[in-house]
Amino acid sequence: MNWIIYAVACVILYGIMQFFIKLASTGSNPFVASMIFISVQFVAQIILGSYFISKSDLDISSDNIKYGIVGGIAAAIATILFFMALKQAPLSKVVPVVNMNVVVGVFLGMIFLKDVMNTRIAAGIVLAVMSIYLLTNSS
Repeated sequence: MNWIIYAVACVILYGIMQFFIKLASTGSNPFVASMIFISVQFVAQIILGSYFISKSDLDISSDNIKYGIVGGIAAAIATILFFMALKQAPLSKVVPVVNMNVVVGVFLGMIFLKDVMNTRIAAGIVLAVMSIYLLTNSS
């Protein structure tokens, strides 16, 4: 399957996820809500992951393990912070700022994976930063 289909599906599912995280974080303790979210995500990941692994080779390396651990810890901390931010601010302001994570990913890819920066990517980053300003400073 084409990577863009997976990416668009992620966009839709992440958007749905963020909406429900906002609902879960209002009127409750964001730490409790984030623990429920992370626990359900963990169970779903185990079930879905097991299914997809059963359909392919179980090819695991030490890189899978160490990068998975670091990424998982970063995701857990980010999720808790996301719930805390949504407890205090509207979805329309928090989500655009949080989704600037793509800029971090682009820069990390350039530095460590030797991904190439071109004029279009640079322009996209500049426009993304400008959009954050416009979205978060609206009345």
